[in-house]
Amino acid sequence: MRQHARLALAGVLALAAPCLAQEATPPAASASAALSEALQKEMQSVQDLLARATAEFEGPQQSRSIVLFDEIITRLEVLRRQGTLPTRGREILAQAYELRARAYYNIGLQEKAADSFRSLVQLNPQYAMSKDKVSPKIVDYFNSVKKALVGYLAVSSTPAGAKVSLNGDFLSLTDFFPMEVLAGEYTVEVAREGYRTETRTVSIAPKATETLQVELTRTLASAFIVTEPAGVEIWVDGQLRTTSSGTPGPEIAELVRAKGLDPNRASGRVEIGTLSLGSHILEFRKKCHEVVKRQIETPEARDYDTEGIKLQESLASLQLRSDPPGARIFLDGEAMGITPKDLDAVCSGKHRIEVKHTSGKFIQDVVVAKDESLTLDCPIRPSLAFLGVVTESAAGERVASDVEEKLVENLSKVSTLNFVPAPKDTVDRILEAEKLTLKSLLPGGGAEPDIVKKVTEKLSSALEVQGFLIALLPGEKLQRTAVLHLLAAGNTVADTWDVSFGESASYMRFLAAVDRKASLARPWSGLITVDTLMLEGVPVLRVVPGSPAAQAGLQPAEVLTAVDGHPVKQTADLLAAVEAKHAKDKLALHLKGAGGTARAVELVLAETPQEIPLNDPSLLYNKVMMDLRQQVEGYPGTETAAFARLNLAICAMHFGDFAAAHEHLLKARTELPARPGISQGTALYYLGLALERLGYKKEAMDAYKAAAGFKDATLFNNDGPAVAPLAARRGGS
Repeated sequence: MRQHARLALAGVLALAAPCLAQEATPPAASASAALSEALQKEMQSVQDLLARATAEFEGPQQSRSIVLFDEIITRLEVLRRQGTLPTRGREILAQAYELRARAYYNIGLQEKAADSFRSLVQLNPQYAMSKDKVSPKIVDYFNSVKKALVGYLAVSSTPAGAKVSLNGDFLSLTDFFPMEVLAGEYTVEVAREGYRTETRTVSIAPKATETLQVELTRTLASAFIVTEPAGVEIWVDGQLRTTSSGTPGPEIAELVRAKGLDPNRASGRVEIGTLSLGSHILEFRKKCHEVVKRQIETPEARDYDTEGIKLQESLASLQLRSDPPGARIFLDGEAMGITPKDLDAVCSGKHRIEVKHTSGKFIQDVVVAKDESLTLDCPIRPSLAFLGVVTESAAGERVASDVEEKLVENLSKVSTLNFVPAPKDTVDRILEAEKLTLKSLLPGGGAEPDIVKKVTEKLSSALEVQGFLIALLPGEKLQRTAVLHLLAAGNTVADTWDVSFGESASYMRFLAAVDRKASLARPWSGLITVDTLMLEGVPVLRVVPGSPAAQAGLQPAEVLTAVDGHPVKQTADLLAAVEAKHAKDKLALHLKGAGGTARAVELVLAETPQEIPLNDPSLLYNKVMMDLRQQVEGYPGTETAAFARLNLAICAMHFGDFAAAHEHLLKARTELPARPGISQGTALYYLGLALERLGYKKEAMDAYKAAAGFKDATLFNNDGPAVAPLAARRGGS
């Protein structure tokens, strides 16, 4: 007997599950995926109780399990009456009824066993037990009880596949063989989409079989469609209905050919059913193909065979260039290579183009028409991540989200950076790994500079950005002011700026400061003059070796009298004329020699690197660092990158970060050219300053001595003061 019980337990649910699957779902069971917390706890408790009851059932005193099955049944029947019994609950209830009945039968209480079996049949009339798993005597007894309670119902319909419901509860789909149902009076409903629902009344007696044959009346139309190619989305009245697929069978190949389609490329015959009577707009869409629209009339509830639908390819091409080059191209999120690159066979329509470089990115949405060839220059811009709002007081927390919304709305107007609100989960994960908060990154936040540098570099890599913006709501100005902290990746000190967060005009000065680009080069003549009242014009004091002035043959002591036909009375006139030009522009100079001999000289301007001022209140030095890093990373190995590296060192000195300045200068001294003007000698001089501030006296003296050897090196720009005497003085030589 115990062996039979164990076999039965393994098979009960396997037998019950397919039967239960055909049962009508209780009204609330459709929400079973979202069970309330209380219901979930109740079901877990019942399952734990079932495990105990099953163990007792299989034990030496099987009758002790009856009390536990009673409790399970009582609790689940309450849920059943409430309409909240889930599918798993029905399975457990059926199992409890069966095992309780078998326990009663085994102790000789056959009437009580019959009561449990009757409840089981009323719960699931299709429930069955196998003699291979349960005692044949018990199975025969169960079947005798069941026969007195159930009859049989078979329903067929034309067409088949209709849903059959008994008194509103789903039974099965037609056509089906006689199924067991409880004896009684029923309203049978036969329903299929596109057909009128039919209702019948039947009376089913125990052991009797009732058969229904139902002819369904069609109320909607169907359209049959073939497309070339396959894989075409078919939209009806603005809603996607299906996608064409397959291939035409041999039986319709000639029909497809008659529609003007190639059977080797066409789809199978697709049915669009349940079309209301009247007029419909069909739209056919496939990626990289032109959209086709058709109108179809369906005045009657019947099948309609439409014309063949042939879609034409619709392709364009893109030519992408970037500054700097070598950036990764993503078209609608898919990697497409490295700039510069020509992309052929691009689908016409709207696309998102992302061009990513370690120094920044370019993002733009474009629309290309069929056969269009679009060339796109993609200037790479650094990206600025808005990390969020921090507050100095608990009161600030209540307004932080509203302030953040206003800040994002206004700061998104920046034009020289990609402004991106950072994903909070990514930021939190990186900060938590270092046991920091967002506030730790601000001045006075308690984080060591090296940790701030490490975290900002991690954030930069994870978010693909080059700088960060954090807003602080101060306690004393909570209602109107936000202090913006702008921090370049790898830097440790932020630039700050106050804005009235609720006033759009308040952001204008900050946006202008962010969008301002520091002057890193200017037109250059290499002509140094001095003002005097003794002469008409300005005497030439010095001609920088290798400069445009030197190449044009100008000599010290000559007097410059005019530029481009305009008199020159002071050096400012010459500087203004140069500033109004660009590199490679020409200047027409008029000069007088020592003997009064006049001559005209044409000078072709070049360009001089320009150092960042060490302290300029109008500059946001963190933004300048973002621009400089773009040049370092975008043009590695070039003079442009070398000059940018030198200026990064000066920015680091501005913040008092001489360790970072030292790191930049070590690279700049080898990358800068060895020639007159801004050069290796310039980097060596600043390297001496950094080492001196870091306390490395001997190493600083060595750097100064090396700088003194570059006789034509200058500071500030190619016309600036000579490095050699300054370095010799600081180096003690």
